[in-house]
Amino acid sequence: MDEGKIEFLRVNRHFRNPIVTGQGSVSSIERLLVRCHLGGKWGYGEVAPWPGFATESISEAVHVIEQSAYQHSNLLKILSLSSNSFPCLRAALFSCSHWEKISRFEGELTSAGLVTPLNASSLHSKWKEGFATLKAKITPTTAVNEVRCWLKDLPDYARVRFDANASLNLEQTRCWLDFVNEENRIEFLEQPLPVGHQEYSHLPSDKIALDESFLTPEMSSWTGTLIVKPLLVGDGLSLLNWIRSHPSKRVYSSVFETAIGRQTALWIAAQDSTTTVHGFDTTGRFQADRLDRHVGGPKTKGLPRFDWNQFWHEIK
Repeated sequence: MDEGKIEFLRVNRHFRNPIVTGQGSVSSIERLLVRCHLGGKWGYGEVAPWPGFATESISEAVHVIEQSAYQHSNLLKILSLSSNSFPCLRAALFSCSHWEKISRFEGELTSAGLVTPLNASSLHSKWKEGFATLKAKITPTTAVNEVRCWLKDLPDYARVRFDANASLNLEQTRCWLDFVNEENRIEFLEQPLPVGHQEYSHLPSDKIALDESFLTPEMSSWTGTLIVKPLLVGDGLSLLNWIRSHPSKRVYSSVFETAIGRQTALWIAAQDSTTTVHGFDTTGRFQADRLDRHVGGPKTKGLPRFDWNQFWHEIK
């Protein structure tokens, strides 16, 4: 077995019900599962791009792995030629290199309940499942007055986050911010305007969280909440160093990754001393899918005694 050898599996995941975002409806996603033979052991990672984020595609990641002749050292040399390229692949390689620690993670994180689609029934159904914080995706056609009525039956201590996925214009954003300011149960409005919109500098950072606008740590100067997707941010070591030196508020979030990527994302989130509710309510949403293995719900845990080698061969 060659030291530094890279293998990958290309998989498609089909949602039971499409995920409706401000950028449109997502019915399926493609994932690249990677494993590297390092230090006499296999380490695992996942390339998991998500629509709206400026990352490489699965095909681009496959191409550069093929260019490396499936060798870890060659791949690192290729990536070193461009420091800001291939953030998903860099995140996957970090996972492979640190898999011994990542695979042993058994901690527990609190998750917000993902409400899809947004309506009165789904909102209250998620609440009854035990989620004290709810996250709902909104679009330019979502009516504020209708949502206001839906929230009335939630208790005062409930918390709600609204994610626009960069789909609103400035007038719509201000309308939603008025609602956020008058409704104590709303924690923040997530990514209302497109990435790079100049009006962000004039909006209240305490009421807005950035998601698509945050990719790698060096790209952000936002003083409010940041939504960090560990599988999109590039090298995990750089991320961990930034976490330790920047005491900002961060919420860690899923990109509907498989069990491999989820184990990594949970481990990275647990390294942050920031205590908050994260966004990992993404399991159990795929058709006849064998790629979720963690238990979902308001509390999500790692899989410290899971046989990842067997998992790989089961799905191969």
